[in-house]
Amino acid sequence: MKTKMIAIVGLDKVTASIGMALRGSELGLSVLGYVKDKGIAKIAREIGSVDDTTNNLVNAARAADIIVLKTPSSEQSITLEIVGEEIQDHTLIIDLSRFKGASQKLADMHIRQGHYVGANPVLAASNLIDGSMSLEAAQADLFEHSIFCVMPSAKADPQAVETAVNLGRILGATPYFLDPYEYDSLMQGVETLPGLLGAAMFRAVSQATGWRDLLRFAGLDFALATASVENQDIAPLAVNDKEATLRWMDAVLAELQVMRRLVSDGDQERLSLILDDVIQDRYRWIDERTRNAWMEESSEPEIGGFSIGAQLFGFGRRSSAKDS
Repeated sequence: MKTKMIAIVGLDKVTASIGMALRGSELGLSVLGYVKDKGIAKIAREIGSVDDTTNNLVNAARAADIIVLKTPSSEQSITLEIVGEEIQDHTLIIDLSRFKGASQKLADMHIRQGHYVGANPVLAASNLIDGSMSLEAAQADLFEHSIFCVMPSAKADPQAVETAVNLGRILGATPYFLDPYEYDSLMQGVETLPGLLGAAMFRAVSQATGWRDLLRFAGLDFALATASVENQDIAPLAVNDKEATLRWMDAVLAELQVMRRLVSDGDQERLSLILDDVIQDRYRWIDERTRNAWMEESSEPEIGGFSIGAQLFGFGRRSSAKDS
């Protein structure tokens, strides 16, 4: 069965960019956005991320061949419960939520028919510095030359996994496979930690003597360093795997102690050497992200022998002689 309708449940910069890429493809897909806020719905239509919008989740779930789901952690259980009761047998939910392990458990509980695969598109290197998360900042090439993380459960249907992989390819991204729980642990270091550090930095400045002047003069560096505090999932992310969070926090505290000691000793030379090493490592990271160079280190596993074929988003039962 060929995919015709894709529903996006939870519109933001990431999902709106996915909608743009899908609508800009040559597959003739219709993209429906589910959103309660009329203002957001209007913007989504105006920027071309969706063909139409609805404020009825049941209708969106019933109409979709594929659902791209991205909701706050506080809403995920009820959303999966509603969607799970309404989707068709062939419908695939591609879940972009932050908790992959916990989300898989919720999916096992609520998805009685259809299919479910956890995934996460990673921003392209050229879009890393843009701190804007507004819907208007969406762009079709947000994930080009990057990776599309796919975190299927062991019992996921191979064709469902292939369909998720193909969505990533439409975004211009290379598939990368991870275990859901391994992904969650790794994300504590690059998503949860920046939010906690940003919050600590903002609190330190806002509670200091003369804080009004400090914030009046704060510029781009401070704004970018504290932007991640706007992520409403930081607190639940931090306690979701508190052991991993504490390991990352302890590692950062150890690095700060080293730098504090060098500052206390007035050892500018050694502090400069550390910062120079970090700068070079960061340049190397940005270069590897730009070239997607590390993908040579991993291989894409077999996912059931389904070729992409002419119908890139074909999904349903495996073809047989009766279908030819």
